[in-house]
Order: sequence, then C-alpha cells, then structure tokens
Amino acid sequence: MSGLEIRMRRLFCHGKAFVVALDHGLVMGPMKGLESPEDVIPKLRNGPDALQMSPPMVKLVKENFFTKSSPMLIARLDTANVWRDKYFEHKEGYYSQLFSVKDAIKAGADAVVTYLVVGYDSDQVEGYNVETLASIRAEAEDYGIPFIIEPLQVVRGNPDSVKETEIVKYVTRLASEIGADILKVDYTGQGFQDVVKVGFSPILIRGGPKTSNDTEFLNMLKDALDAGASGITVGRNLWQSKNIEVMTRAIAKLVHENVDVGQILKELGQS
Repeated sequence: MSGLEIRMRRLFCHGKAFVVALDHGLVMGPMKGLESPEDVIPKLRNGPDALQMSPPMVKLVKENFFTKSSPMLIARLDTANVWRDKYFEHKEGYYSQLFSVKDAIKAGADAVVTYLVVGYDSDQVEGYNVETLASIRAEAEDYGIPFIIEPLQVVRGNPDSVKETEIVKYVTRLASEIGADILKVDYTGQGFQDVVKVGFSPILIRGGPKTSNDTEFLNMLKDALDAGASGITVGRNLWQSKNIEVMTRAIAKLVHENVDVGQILKELGQS
C-alpha cells in the first residue's frame, strides 16, 4: 500500500526515528513540564521526526505543523486508568478508545498509536482491548496510515516498573500478531536483542520514567539503538530537562548521526 509505505519511509527517513511523546495528559493528568503544551512544543522543532499527542492537543499547537520541515504527527487514540494512582487508586482497570483513525487524520495525523495493556484484574477488559486494536488496525489499513501498538503489563501503582525481558518479549509478540506496523516497547537492558527478534515490525523504545541524570538517559538510548531498536520515543526526560532545545538537538545527533555520548555530554557542558 503506497500510503503506508510513504508515511513509514518519512518517519524513518534518517534511518532511525526520533519521536517525542506529549500525550501523557490522557493518562497522568497535567504533568510537570506539560502544563502548557503551546509553550513546550515550539522548543521541539529542530530534531524530532514526529510528535505524539492527542487530537485535541493539535488545536493548541497546529502552527508547529505548517511547514515542510515540520515533524510528523502521531495521534494517540485511546486511554487507560492504570497510571492514575497518584490521584485515585484504580480498583479495576479500564481501557477506552477515544478517537477513530478518521478523527486522527482530520487532525492532521501521519500515524496512530494505541495501548495494549496486559494483566488487568478483569480478563474481559483485556479482551476488549485486543478486539478494539483489531478494529483500529483494519481502519488504519483502509487509510494507509501506520498503526503503532504500545504493549505494556499492568503493575498496580507503577506500570513503568516491568522491564523483565521475558514479559516484554511476550507483549511484543502479542502486539506483532495483532498487526502493528510499528512497536513501541520498554527497553529491558540486557536481553533486548531477544525482544527485537520476536517483533515483526520496527521497534521504538519507550522513554519510560525520569532518569536520575542526562548521562544515564543518553546511555540508555544509545544502548537500545545498538541493541537493534529502530528508534526512540522520549517524553519527560526531554521536556522536563533544564534546556529543552539543547537536549532536543543532542538526542537528534545521537539518533540520526550516531554521535558518541561522550561528545554529546561535552556539548551539554557535562564532560
């Protein structure tokens, strides 16, 4: 399908893809650094191949997609309550589709992303999640737009804590079998090469929780790319950094130009 191929090649035009996630408000509320998206997103113009956000957020920042050099837009279609324990404990998890592929395209999207959350208290919720993804995949195929699945395992109170290779391999393969064009998965460290092997599609790693420092963060990205990741998706480790513009350029050099982490840290003034 030519539309799918065109969009996929644009996302990976530098070989490896650099995506910035900005859709946290759907599941975590107004996080520090993203209280006002219209103030943050203009600082991300130089480097990312795509920005990931909800269709309603696009209305606030649409001017950042007007030029030929603008990043692509990846639209989040769904939500879940497994990250909201900071505000309300989730007794039973829910999964809900909020937007259709058509809604995303009307907002200007070049790709769509959805959650696959494994391990809910109720198997019925997980089953609904899988059935919903199958329907979204079919609609994405009709429009020739890349379908990204972000597979996770529920851990009450901290879904970001699960990085065991065998678990990530399981959810990665499940998302592949559902029909994802791109996978967005947790980096497991040692053993990540095995995760890459079981996926049918290019893998972007999830940026995950805030790391303790820039060195740890950049080394994690470098290690994941060296282990076979086709790109990275980053969020709070970028837009909660001290200087978003400088960090954006640093990540772009790492992903697109394979610049050494030590050299990047020198440019960041942290050598």
